[in-house]
Amino acid sequence: MEDLKGKVALVTGSTSGIGKSAAIELASHGVKVTVHGMNEERGSQVVNEIRSLGGDAIFVQMDLSSPEAPRHIIEQTTQHWGALDILVNNAALICNKPLESIEHADWDSLFAVNVKTPFFLVKEALPWLKESSGVVINVSSINRLVNSRNNLVYDAMKAALNHMTRGLSLDLRESGIRVNAIMPGGTATPLLNKWFDMTNHTPEEAEHLLKTAPNITTPEQIAHVIVFLASSQSAWINGAEIPLDGGYFIG
Repeated sequence: MEDLKGKVALVTGSTSGIGKSAAIELASHGVKVTVHGMNEERGSQVVNEIRSLGGDAIFVQMDLSSPEAPRHIIEQTTQHWGALDILVNNAALICNKPLESIEHADWDSLFAVNVKTPFFLVKEALPWLKESSGVVINVSSINRLVNSRNNLVYDAMKAALNHMTRGLSLDLRESGIRVNAIMPGGTATPLLNKWFDMTNHTPEEAEHLLKTAPNITTPEQIAHVIVFLASSQSAWINGAEIPLDGGYFIG
């Protein structure tokens, strides 16, 4: 996708899983990437991998639960690259607890990272996205459409993210900015492993499920769709919620 060459992308939560694969895949198409995460060592590893493949990237370390995070990350990105064309809101927290165990802190932490920060990242990035007729891609979840047991808070946040996606696409379309959401099903990532831990699966059981479940995909497959949505080939896609679940939701 030659039209992506030279563009600048910020991918939150890109030191592992879907975010890491998206950062590497975007870089392979000539996109300059800001890798974001909490772990400096893993962030440096992703940056080095991108550079070893001929791409260009920097790492920004920031806790997304901080109200200062959106401005800081956008400033670091635009000061270094001088532009921002693609924003991938990928970072997320999970909360797998029975109703009786859910606390206010669970709602607050998931809302901050999964909904509030993506909104304010768009807000802080707006001048740059307007200048480039940029693209926002929100990584939601198939849990927007179907609930899973003891996953109420996470499910509600992903539903909110999707609704926000449509609202942003409506408000920003006259500025030439496209906003879409993807809804991956089960994807072999550290986040899914953490969910297995929360649901008391042993490591052996988790590994078996990852290998045998018919609807478990890879981060690389999700990354291909992110690249497509970032490119001009998807120019007529705006406000969409795209399931990436291998047909899981249809039965």
